[in-house]
Amino acid sequence: MKIGVCRGLDDFESIKLAAEAGVDYYECGFGSLAKFDDKKFNLCKNYLEECSLKCLAANGFIPGDLKVVGDSIDYGALTEYLDKGFERAEILGVEKVVFGSGAARSFPEGFSFEKAKEQMAFFLNEYAAPKAEKSGCIIVMEPLRFGESSMIHTVADGIEIARMSGKENVAGLADLYHVFGNNDSIEGIADFKGELLHAHIAEPEKRVYPSAKDSEEVIAIYKKFFEALKIAGCETCSIEARTDDFKADIADALAILKTLI
Repeated sequence: MKIGVCRGLDDFESIKLAAEAGVDYYECGFGSLAKFDDKKFNLCKNYLEECSLKCLAANGFIPGDLKVVGDSIDYGALTEYLDKGFERAEILGVEKVVFGSGAARSFPEGFSFEKAKEQMAFFLNEYAAPKAEKSGCIIVMEPLRFGESSMIHTVADGIEIARMSGKENVAGLADLYHVFGNNDSIEGIADFKGELLHAHIAEPEKRVYPSAKDSEEVIAIYKKFFEALKIAGCETCSIEARTDDFKADIADALAILKTLI
C-alpha cells in the first residue's frame, strides 16, 4: 500500500519535506487545480517534478458555494469548474479525486433525503464521472462526521452513492477519523472488496499525525484499519491531519505507518 500526505498544492515547503521524508505520493486540493492561474499552476507542477513527487490524489472536490443537491444547483458553473479542474488533474497525473465537500452536498432542512441521493447520483453520472474518466480519474466518495454534511456518514453510505451513480469510476473511501467519530465499523470496510479504492488516516480522536508515541490501543486501531483496507483491495492511504511541526510529524507518522502496511 502507498502512503501519501494531504497538503496544499502551493505549499512548496511541505512538498519538499514530504519528498525528503519518503512519502509515496502527494494529495492536493482539487480547488487549487480549478482556480489557480496558469502561472501559479505551472510553478506548482514544476516544483513537484523537481522534488520527484507525484500528485496522485486530490481532495476538497467541490467548493461549498457550488451545490450539487437542493434547489439551487448551477450546472453551468459546475461544468466550468469541473472542466478546468480535471484538465489540470490530467496534467498532474491525478488518479483519485476525493468527494468530501460537506457544504456542497448538504441540503436545507425539510428537503427530501431521497431526492438528495438521486441528485448526487445524477451529478456523478451526468457530469463528474464522465469528465473524470476522460482525465483518467476515479472519484471516491468520502463519508464525513455527523454535523459536517447532511449525507454520506458511513463507508456503506459512500458505496451506496457510488453504486447509484452507475459509473465504474466512482467508488468508496474510508477515513479513519470519520469512521471512528461516527462509530462506523472498521472491520466492515473489508466487506467492500473492489469498491473501496482510497483512504485517509489520522489519530482517530485528535486528528493529529499518527505517531509511534501513540498508545498501544490507538496503534492497534491503525493496524485493524490497514488490515481491513488490504482485504478490500485499497492501495492508497493519505495522512490527513493537523500538525504544528510538519517536518517532525511526517517523519514520525511514516515510521509507524510503514510498519503496519
